[in-house]
Amino acid sequence: MRNIAYSHSYSDKLFPSLSSFRTKVLNNENTPKRLIATCAFAVAISSNLSAQSIYGTLTGIVADPTQAVIAGANLKLQDQQSGSQRETTANGEGYYTFVSVPPGVYQLTVVANGFDTFKETGIKILGGDKINVNVNLRVGNTSNTVVVTGDVDLVVPVDSGEKADRLTAKELQSFIQVGTNAAEFIKIMPDFGI
Repeated sequence: MRNIAYSHSYSDKLFPSLSSFRTKVLNNENTPKRLIATCAFAVAISSNLSAQSIYGTLTGIVADPTQAVIAGANLKLQDQQSGSQRETTANGEGYYTFVSVPPGVYQLTVVANGFDTFKETGIKILGGDKINVNVNLRVGNTSNTVVVTGDVDLVVPVDSGEKADRLTAKELQSFIQVGTNAAEFIKIMPDFGI
């Protein structure tokens, strides 16, 4: 057993329990092991917790009618309400991604040489969404535009095994308060069971 010496101070006289705590903890051989075990447990638990994001992600693949990918296609994502826009280019595998997209309803425009311009409106992105919109361009020229309109109610993520659903503000208000724990709302989601 090791003894750690420390100087007695005025605080030890005022708080004798602090003094006995220091003596017990600092002279205990198991304290470093407990501290390491506690830290390791905290890290393991926190790495499995997923944080709820306030931004969404839009991904997809740009391809032609034969499903061959189109590298270098230019994509523009525009918020239909505010008009703000982002741009990106499809990589060598035709893959594109827009990350940290604020919640809103968007229009996706895709332009590639030798193909008709593609536009899709009504893409609703909420916080934490991971939406996949694959684009099939028709052979033509950039003066032709193909416009796809409609609302996407729910797009199931294809790149993860997560099970997700959305509750609207109106649905949340119509439910009786089930407790102060947000996890209690999982019990009222369709097809979810605990």
